[in-house]
This record gives sequence, C-alpha cells and structure tokens, in this order.
Amino acid sequence: MTKNKRTYSKQSPDRELLPKRVEQNVQKDRPHTINEEGIASEYKKVSKSILPTAFFIIISGGEKKEKDYFKIISCSKKIKRIKIEYIADPAKLTPKGMLSTAQYLKGIYSTSQNHDSEPPDQYYIISDVDHFIDELKEIIQKCKKEKLNLIISNSCFEVWLYYAYKSEKPNFIVPSQSLKISSEFKRWLPESIEGGANPVKAIFNIRNNIINAKANYNEDAHGIPVLFSTNMFLLAEELLPLIEPELKELIECSDIRANRYRNTI
Repeated sequence: MTKNKRTYSKQSPDRELLPKRVEQNVQKDRPHTINEEGIASEYKKVSKSILPTAFFIIISGGEKKEKDYFKIISCSKKIKRIKIEYIADPAKLTPKGMLSTAQYLKGIYSTSQNHDSEPPDQYYIISDVDHFIDELKEIIQKCKKEKLNLIISNSCFEVWLYYAYKSEKPNFIVPSQSLKISSEFKRWLPESIEGGANPVKAIFNIRNNIINAKANYNEDAHGIPVLFSTNMFLLAEELLPLIEPELKELIECSDIRANRYRNTI
C-alpha cells in the first residue's frame, strides 16, 4: 500500500475517492504478521474518522474466473474504501501484452491534466504460468523496475481458489505433458472441494486464503512460483484492510440467505 492514502468522508458518500491525502507513518517494506484470527496486526488499527482509500488497476489474462473473484468488491455498494478497475484485453492476454497495457495506462495517468482523476495507488498484473513461463521470466525484472506488481499462479489462478478452502498442497496427479497441467487442474478442482470452488464467494475466505497460500509458497531462482504456488496473497493482503468490516457484513448476509434457502427445501 502506498504511504499516501486517499481519504473517504462519511459526509460525502457519493464520492469514493477524494483528492486529499494523509501521510501514514508506516514502513513500506515491513512484513505483515498474521495473528491467530488470520488478520494482519496492522489491519486492526483503522481510524474511524479517516478511512484509508485506494485505487487499484488490475490487468489480467483471465476474462472469467479472475474477474468473478473481484466481482463482490467491484459491485458492492457497501465497500467504499477501494476502487478497482479490472482490465482483460482479449488482444493482450499474454504476460507481454499485459505489461504493455500497464505501461500504457501508467503513462496516461502520469501525464493526465485531469485533477478529478486520481492516479492509481497500485498496478497489478495477474498471470498464470501455464505455457507463459518464458515470457514471465522476461518481464519479471521489468515489472519490478517499473513498480508493477506481478502476480503469478502456477499453474493457473485456480490454485489461489483452491487455497481459499484447503490448507495443504493439492493431491492432484500431475499429467505427464506439462501443457495439460492447467486444463486438467481446472477440471479436477471442483471435485476436490465440497460444493465446488466458487470464484465469486471465494473472497469470503480471504483470511484463510492468505494464510494457506503463504504457507505453501515457494519460488524458483527466477522468482517464478513453483507448481501449486501463488503469490496472490500479496494482492489479498493489500485488499484485506480495505474491505473490512464491510466484508464481514456481506458474509453474514450471505449466510442468512443460505439458511433461509435451506429452510425452504
């Protein structure tokens, strides 16, 4: 999260992002510590009068599952402290294509004269390893240099969804042909989780998702997550303080609706 936070005023609910900024005395590189409840210690101290607000641009190679994952955050009228712009350009779904999109947008915002349009706090590129390993190795250092957050799931985004429900590595039988891993894992995932891994509702398990993904994370010498690893927890850790306590309320409402439905059967 950037040191300069936008502010959200309860007296102006129709305006999500205000230009006023507040300096936060937080060390940028200090690691988060997770307590027994699965909530980072820094997240508990949020001012009631001034709430941190952020604008994230998420550029993804997934046009469906990834977009569905952020749907509740993007569409809920209750969550006002985070604005997300999700981009999945059908013509630029490869790592190189997404990098060029991020560079273009960053250039546009840096030269914009429109003072009503606040520049994004964070840019995220979300990619599967799948068969893009060579391109990912090529862009990883460029992303670091240009301060673009590269989020990689190996072999696919569904690995992140898996850890929303499971704490151990998947017992998925890896096919002999590496290019089939992603497609086979996507077919296997619904069978491994009771009720399936709904990408829309997976956000409700974000706390455990962070803990489980971090516990099973490893990367190779190039900084690429190894098989069944994902660094999506980096993005999730930034989202978590911005969707609390609204997410808790949404979970409670979802549970009430589910109980009502069960009682009518």
